[in-house]
Amino acid sequence: MVTYQPGALAARVSMDNLLERVLTVHQTAMGATRLPLELQQQVYSYLDTRSFHAARNVCKWWRFASLDAVTLARQLQKLPILPPVEARKASPQELQSLWSEAANTLMLGTRVQRLSDLPSSTSAAQKMAFVAGPRVTSTTNGTRTVTINDRTIALFDVSGEQPKVMAQRPLNDLKETVGTGPWLMATTTSYYELALSVSGKLLAVAQERTVQIYDLEAASDSCTVNVNVDGAAGHYICGLDFEQGDGVLRVRLSGKGAVMYLGTPRVGHNSETASFEHWKSNAGLEHTFLDSALLDLDAGGKTSDHTARLSGVQLLQPWQQGFLLAAQRHGGNESSHYVLSYVKCGVEEELITAEPQSVTILARMESFLSAWDYTLNGKNESGMGLWENMPSAHEHHPTYTLSPDATMLVVAERDKKAIRPVPLTQLFLYRLPSEQRMLKMLDESEMRVKGSPIDLSSFPAKSGAESGSPNHQLETVAERRHKVARIPICLSTIRGVVNELRFERVEQNVGPADFKLTASTAEALKTWSVADV
Repeated sequence: MVTYQPGALAARVSMDNLLERVLTVHQTAMGATRLPLELQQQVYSYLDTRSFHAARNVCKWWRFASLDAVTLARQLQKLPILPPVEARKASPQELQSLWSEAANTLMLGTRVQRLSDLPSSTSAAQKMAFVAGPRVTSTTNGTRTVTINDRTIALFDVSGEQPKVMAQRPLNDLKETVGTGPWLMATTTSYYELALSVSGKLLAVAQERTVQIYDLEAASDSCTVNVNVDGAAGHYICGLDFEQGDGVLRVRLSGKGAVMYLGTPRVGHNSETASFEHWKSNAGLEHTFLDSALLDLDAGGKTSDHTARLSGVQLLQPWQQGFLLAAQRHGGNESSHYVLSYVKCGVEEELITAEPQSVTILARMESFLSAWDYTLNGKNESGMGLWENMPSAHEHHPTYTLSPDATMLVVAERDKKAIRPVPLTQLFLYRLPSEQRMLKMLDESEMRVKGSPIDLSSFPAKSGAESGSPNHQLETVAERRHKVARIPICLSTIRGVVNELRFERVEQNVGPADFKLTASTAEALKTWSVADV
């Protein structure tokens, strides 16, 4: 029988730890770990940041070799971080925490792969001689196509080998005058903006400042829902989109990226796809849910000679007691850049409306000019921060989509850096803050406005983020001495205008969470796989 005294046991544990450390330094007999610690760190100094991040996650021996303060500081100096990192002014723990934050924000461990192209949603219609244009539109699944020929609206089923006419009806113009006005002014050269609902049952038609919604399954002489958009005075409508379960109509205006949302989002128990009856009600076309021109970014008390404004606003998804939205931020003595914002919803006369005074900026996503100070300090590895790989944020009507777990945002921006015979679109992938961090920022914003703390922990989160994932365990402290710029990954430059963006989860039993990104153009469906390794 062998007995151990407490002191001897403690000495044995200490010796085990010491032996492990010695083995780490002198390494083992394995070929990959036989190098002395100093030589491994010297090898790390020749690696770019993505290779260094991958190497330090190979095994515990390689990670231990990467924890040296000088080694970490050298790698951090290559990244867009201000002020520049110096090993002598920070502890190893601070450098390790800063590296974890930078690797997460800049997506150093994110794997993006381009997949094969697929036929676009309009491919079937184009094969049947439907030429894409302002008088032709199709559903996202490509099974239905609507055309306006002279004064006739026609709905076709293009899912088969030959197009089948499903419905026809006249345009509600000054010659027809069905129901109450305002009516359209149809001529042979009239230009319309069209939007077809996801179900293919509703059609929105806009001309100048007039919007009409048609029930394509109703009788040809049935009434339409018409409205003259008063908030569009001085502008004209340049785009329409059904969003949020066909419950709202995103109306894009010509002036400086102004956007209006007509209707009411379908959330909670009303999450089913909206019908024509919804658009006839008080919560329908005559109700303005959000007007980007009214959004106030100085509600917290800040004032500026150059008031900041949001343009190109797009609702992303319900969150807390309002909505997450993406937009461009202009003015306010800052270079234009993208932002992720939150707007609270309130009830006014039994109608849900966005409160323009409740806007909170949750994330700043850099453009080329706004990131100038950061990118001048960094090494621009893999093209990070270069002109051709950064958005300009001067395109007033970009398209956005949010990942299913609300950790990434994709921006589609038309390329305006050169005059080209065919329009090009650039796609950018941004990392977003964790949900816990966004809740903290929302709490701080409401405390500044109201002057009293608000407990948000009891509110149901609707972003779908998994609090236990690695990306949500990294929290940014507001008082941190260093700031990491939120620089995107440039996915690609594709031919044509992006009509739709989709970010879907790819289910799998093991491994990291995989997502599939789809960008739909008139020519093809461009797809990418995105995974956090």
